[in-house]
Amino acid sequence: MNSQQDTKPWYQHRWPWILISMPAVSVVLGIILISTALNNPAILVVDNYYAEGRGINRSLALDEAAINLGLSARLAVQDNTINLQLLGTDAPHQNEEALSLFVYHVTDNTLDQTFVFAPDADPVLSAQGFYEPVSSLDVTALQTLFAQNTSWYLEIRGVDNDWRLRKRVSTPQREVSF
Repeated sequence: MNSQQDTKPWYQHRWPWILISMPAVSVVLGIILISTALNNPAILVVDNYYAEGRGINRSLALDEAAINLGLSARLAVQDNTINLQLLGTDAPHQNEEALSLFVYHVTDNTLDQTFVFAPDADPVLSAQGFYEPVSSLDVTALQTLFAQNTSWYLEIRGVDNDWRLRKRVSTPQREVSF
């Protein structure tokens, strides 16, 4: 019987490297997974479901209050102006000192923004329920938001937070009715 001995060292064989590569790839993928999880927290997960449910009931009460007041609104984005008109059966727009427009991105909360609208400087337009952005920077920011190709939730609230109008819109768009 001829027995030939393998004289090559172990690292020159293929199978040890194949066997070593499996756990090595698992470790690398595990490190990538952990770093991704730490750098991108789950923003959609709610820890306290009970409190969140109670908050939803309060939000629904705000929607119902707007319905009971007969409120509606129209937001128009033009080239150099933004007009927000609040309409209602009891003319509540005459009682509002300011309106807040909350713009929520559908999936990315880092894009969410808040805008404040004051009654129009023109008394005739103010009596008709027209509001304008407080800052000229808000006009530019809203024009930029409405020019993007994405989806948003728009929410209008009065200064006392006792009602809200809410609508999902897909942009680009020039006018939104609530």
